[in-house]
Amino acid sequence: MSDPRIARTLTVAPTTMSPQSALSRVDVLAVDDTPANLRSLEVLMEDLGANLISASSGDEALRLLLDRDFALILLDVQMPGMDGYETASLIRMRERTRHIPIIFITAFNRSEVNVTRGYELGAVDYLFKPIVPEILRTKVAVFLDLHRKTEEVRRQAELLRQAESREHERQLAEARAHYERSLLQQEMERERKVSEAREQRAQELARLVSEKEQAQTALHESNARLRLLADTGSLLLMGTEVRVLLDSVYHQLAAHLGLEVFMGYLAQEGTGALGLTAHAGLSAGLLSRLHHLEAGQGVAGRVISERQRWVLDGAAAANGPLPDAAPELGLAALACYPLLSHERVLGTLAFGTRTPRVFTEDELSLIQGVCDQVAVALERERLIGALRDADRRKDEFLAMLAHELRNPLAPVRHSLEVFRMRMWQDDVIQRAIASADRQVAHMTRLVDDLLDVSRITRGKVEIKPVPLTLTELVEGAVQACEPIIAQRHHQLSISLPAEPVMLNVDPTRMTQVVANLLHNAAKYTPPGGRIQLNAERQGDELLLGVRDNGIGLRPDMLHRVFDLFVQVDPGNDRAQGGLGLGLTLVRSLVEMHGGTVSARSEGLSKGSEFTVRLPVPPEVPAALALPAMVKAAAATSARLQPLHILLVEDNPDIRETLRDLLELHGHRVEEAGDGRSAVNMVLSQRPQVALVDIGLPELDGYKVAELVRASAGGADTRLVALTGYGHPDDRKRALEAGFDAHLVKPVSSDELSQVLKKLCTATA
Repeated sequence: MSDPRIARTLTVAPTTMSPQSALSRVDVLAVDDTPANLRSLEVLMEDLGANLISASSGDEALRLLLDRDFALILLDVQMPGMDGYETASLIRMRERTRHIPIIFITAFNRSEVNVTRGYELGAVDYLFKPIVPEILRTKVAVFLDLHRKTEEVRRQAELLRQAESREHERQLAEARAHYERSLLQQEMERERKVSEAREQRAQELARLVSEKEQAQTALHESNARLRLLADTGSLLLMGTEVRVLLDSVYHQLAAHLGLEVFMGYLAQEGTGALGLTAHAGLSAGLLSRLHHLEAGQGVAGRVISERQRWVLDGAAAANGPLPDAAPELGLAALACYPLLSHERVLGTLAFGTRTPRVFTEDELSLIQGVCDQVAVALERERLIGALRDADRRKDEFLAMLAHELRNPLAPVRHSLEVFRMRMWQDDVIQRAIASADRQVAHMTRLVDDLLDVSRITRGKVEIKPVPLTLTELVEGAVQACEPIIAQRHHQLSISLPAEPVMLNVDPTRMTQVVANLLHNAAKYTPPGGRIQLNAERQGDELLLGVRDNGIGLRPDMLHRVFDLFVQVDPGNDRAQGGLGLGLTLVRSLVEMHGGTVSARSEGLSKGSEFTVRLPVPPEVPAALALPAMVKAAAATSARLQPLHILLVEDNPDIRETLRDLLELHGHRVEEAGDGRSAVNMVLSQRPQVALVDIGLPELDGYKVAELVRASAGGADTRLVALTGYGHPDDRKRALEAGFDAHLVKPVSSDELSQVLKKLCTATA
């Protein structure tokens, strides 16, 4: 007996079936671990004359098969415990269940599922989720009819056997009385009946074979449609622009359905009009008239307004009056579908032939499936475009944010430089100025880190490797971190290999890596702590480590510490602040050089160590003597003579504070507040140097440089761009416009002096 708790039979209302159909109901076993799928199968098969027996596992299905026979088994492939293939294998091992048809149901596509294994186990077909109801019903109905006909043949044979047995008994009884008279007649009669029964059986078998061949043809067509839908979905998913792929989609569908004409319209945002994006089979004369449709115009306009398909074929004139476009196209059959996504109309796709034909429901369902896939791809493309626009706006915002943050920092830094030079005898004011200067430098570093992370994540940073010695790399990084190390009174020890180690790295970016590690160690090590920078060569790798005796790291932070915006310990007092960007930059830049970085710590308050592994090339040419900035400083170490400088800046605070700073250094400074005045003053007064802001009213800084360089009177003036935009593209554009140098606000007195020395050595 079957357990009523694990088996459930769907009984169809008798009003939906004739008495004859009720007698021919058959059992179908559905095996699926998802109740919702079983309920869906019940609904789809409720009018097929089947008693649907449900099983939620392979074990339950095998128990049901011990007690009763089934016409068909619908078997899910993916189930916990015993999967569909194992269940099918056990079913085929029993003589009683060996020949029951099995249809596998799976959510994988044909390329992912092991179709060969299923057919080796005796499967008659595969259904791929989501299941198309018409396909399921068609396939199940075929096997149910086949089972009923087989049972009917078996029943007729049994009835015939019983009838023959009774007739034989009667003949034997008569034979006893009339044996000699009727023996020959009885034998002839029996032979005649046997012959008729065999002929009838042969005819029935021939009919069954014909029906089976028809069912196999229908299955082949169904599989071809499924393959077409899968190929179309893959094509649209992998393509970069759906509009370009529409032609390929049409050609695949045309080859399958014998189509001749294709029109793909996309809706124009906000207008309701339609634009012809893709087409096939249209003459040049028709294209000019069909290229643009207003709302409600033609077949596509009607489909858009009604949001439902429109079909014209040999079976019906159409779903209404004949649209204007159909006679022009000379079509005998046409199917036009709306492209819908979340109640939004994206456009229409129309397919037609000039030869008469009737679209079957399967063909219309196939076209609907293709249109649904195109709609999803169009919506995905729209969303990707929206994300790209948002990313572009974010980049523009970050650039503007940096500019707006750097501009107010510039007068603050200039004022601090002025205070330091004018109030050098007052220790209290000097300490206050030093503190404020450190905070300005800290804010500048935060802005630079934020922009660097944004550029790296967008792939906008390119490294430019050059030969460089390890010693030069470490010297540049230590020099950049000297202020914070001195401020916190740390003991810095450096251990490098005795033999020179040659690297092939980007000097600026790799110096930034080592400097960030040193800065991070100084920030999280209490005043008076120890910082060790050690480097050693191991084969074809360089190991560079920065160790401190600071606050340390929890074990769960060792991998997360390199993630964006992650703080070491947000609960602690972090006087040095930070956005959690420095180590993210370290990892990204190291990986761009083909290396790795890792963190190690024995726990909180036990310090931490960061180790960078970089590949060491087997042979590199001679390294640069010093990083570019150090070489420039060494070459221009002579004292800078007073210069005639034109300061072009529309921000009064920046202009006035920078003027005071330059005058304290002994320079003669003149001012201009807009681009047109700047050009006139350069050409009339011919200053030695013009410090020009980029964002000027009337004429921007680039235009000022172009006009100055276009005039012979501006050839001797050195132009320095002084701007809040610090992207490498900004620097490139400034140099192309005619500037000799590019400085990013807020610029320090030392940095400005170095540039002036480099540009005006001959003048001095």
